Amino acid sequence: MRHRGYLRMMIFVMLVLFIASFSFAGNPKSKPFLPDIPRTWTEITPEPTQFMGRSLSPTCSGAPETNPTFKFFVKGGSVNNLVIFFDGGGACWDTMNCIYYPTYYPEANETVEGLAQAGGIFDLDNPANPFRDWHFVFIPYCTGDIHWGSADKKYLDYLNNYGGIEFTIHHRGFDNFLVVLKWITENFKKPQKIFVTGSSAGSYGALMGFPYIQEAYPKSMASMLGDAGFGVVTDDFHNFQIYNWGFTQNLPIWIPGFERPFSDYNIAEMYKMIGNYYSHRKIGQYTTAWDATQAFFYNVMINISDPNKWSDFTSVWGDWHEKMLEHAGLAAQAPNYRYYIGAGCHHTIMGENKFFDEDSAGVPFVDWINAMVGNQGGTHGHGGIPWKNVECIGVNCLPSEGCP
Repeated sequence: MRHRGYLRMMIFVMLVLFIASFSFAGNPKSKPFLPDIPRTWTEITPEPTQFMGRSLSPTCSGAPETNPTFKFFVKGGSVNNLVIFFDGGGACWDTMNCIYYPTYYPEANETVEGLAQAGGIFDLDNPANPFRDWHFVFIPYCTGDIHWGSADKKYLDYLNNYGGIEFTIHHRGFDNFLVVLKWITENFKKPQKIFVTGSSAGSYGALMGFPYIQEAYPKSMASMLGDAGFGVVTDDFHNFQIYNWGFTQNLPIWIPGFERPFSDYNIAEMYKMIGNYYSHRKIGQYTTAWDATQAFFYNVMINISDPNKWSDFTSVWGDWHEKMLEHAGLAAQAPNYRYYIGAGCHHTIMGENKFFDEDSAGVPFVDWINAMVGNQGGTHGHGGIPWKNVECIGVNCLPSEGCP
């Protein structure tokens, strides 16, 4: 009798386990780690919401004659890994370059068709792409504030070009990021790996957003790469003009060093402080040695009142280059930080076919990224495929044909 009872109990347990396993395999929504989103790009237009104790109203700049609607894009993958990409597109901080001669994209102009045809990490048909099976979240940029802002700033028509009126620009890039982060946390439960990156202005968004993403997913192996945004700026911009964006409330003040006034540290020190705090995560930067677009914006800061001088940045190019190298050296004091400085003057790499071709620093860039996101050799870069600082050398670094 005891033997029969035991046998019936075992059969019952096995039947329950079989049914449970069948149900789990047959219902994708029951999988706790992979969100049920399409494998093609999907556009999402978010509504105002509450998150992290804030009331958030997603919006683009609201510049004259532009569409203020903010949207973002997502694409499903087949593995429990996630790419969060911050788009680029200039910046503005004065009537001159916010209203008269805009040096930023004031509205979200990305499309699902454009993303499907994009290169670099978005080329999902290339077998060399380490992210081809990952989930993607693409955060557009349309606020002129490098994804940092939480302010509405009035810019006066001081040249009386529009009758002397004031224009309000919604520098709400960080608010938009938080709206997207809320969606991410509601749809991605426990990603194994998260790669946070962004190009140009988006590189600064990746830097500021990374601590918030890591806090939302403390057990995920997160890494961050800033593409073509080394933060070489003037003192006037750093100490005065940047505050038009209302960003200081968004600084990750739980990280030691960020409790100080922003004027006490620069972008390189932000990398260093974030790297030291998240010491078991990898962070890095890419730039070309003579990035023309970064030099252009450095020159705009110097000559903000005279747009006729903006395009001729050759007189400040060398200064930008030297300061960029200084920034790289300072950030590299964090043991889990690495830089890749390529040759030439090209701007950005993550969304370009150059992602697969770049090897001007003696190491193929795609291999360098693989060593980073694969966590090969640990956070300090030791192991079979070392993740190390790489830099073009001598004449190989100089601006090539086609540079300004």
